[in-house]
Amino acid sequence: MTVSAINTFRLRPGVPVTDFERFSAELDRPVCLRFDEVLGFELYLSDDGVVVEVMTVTSWPEWENVRDNAPELQPVVERFDELVEPGSVTTVFTRHCPLPQEI
Repeated sequence: MTVSAINTFRLRPGVPVTDFERFSAELDRPVCLRFDEVLGFELYLSDDGVVVEVMTVTSWPEWENVRDNAPELQPVVERFDELVEPGSVTTVFTRHCPLPQEI
């Protein structure tokens, strides 16, 4: 069953939103979307440094295994840690609830 993880977090003080936007477009999303486990990855930004990411995956445990073990993700994790305020990440796991006509 697919799951969407809605992650919210704040950028470190002094990090421009445009820096995270560039990181997401050039590194984070392209690398993550190469994995079969990742079905979608959207980014939403506010001007005050609040970031919302919606990542839809085939299975959260499978994604965690990839995230924690794939060497391709090391530069992504390192840059994320440079940009994001420690301890500010929250995650809500959701499932899509389509309208009856969408089923």
